[in-house]
Amino acid sequence: MSEHNQHKAQIKTGLYQHYKGPLYRVLGVTTHSESQELLVLYQALYGQKGLWSRPLEMFVESVATAEGSKPVPRFAYLENQTMVLEIAKLNVKEGQDDVFLKAFEQAAALIERQSGYIDHQLRARTESAGQYLLEVVWQSIDDHRLGFRQSNDYAQWSALLHHFYEPFPTVEYYDL
Repeated sequence: MSEHNQHKAQIKTGLYQHYKGPLYRVLGVTTHSESQELLVLYQALYGQKGLWSRPLEMFVESVATAEGSKPVPRFAYLENQTMVLEIAKLNVKEGQDDVFLKAFEQAAALIERQSGYIDHQLRARTESAGQYLLEVVWQSIDDHRLGFRQSNDYAQWSALLHHFYEPFPTVEYYDL
């Protein structure tokens, strides 16, 4: 087996953590159409969720984080590949939709920077104004309950959003 094919066989799809902290999802290994170089195709799980590609050799290499330190993998495969979907049905007080949506844009940055956060969607109900479905993907329930909900960011989240709800939403979790 060639060296390229050996590395290709070593790359698993799934969640990886960059040595600087952010999470990524490896989608697969592709071949450059001109050079035949193997490239890892991966998606950022933060910000705009951009798609990236990087030469396989560079993806699997180790990097020194400080002078004289032991090299660490640039991207480390996460053994815990579980993901949990948090669901909350949000009923916004009548006439508050526009103000709520602006506040939610501000609040979204608070969850996006949490450890274990992967993605979120806020969906407006088609048939009824003031009703939304919030879906947040976490690496684990504890990332939400013990991480985010125990953080200073949650206090800010609450101040920005909780006064809009009537009744106050309940949260449910589902395995992904």
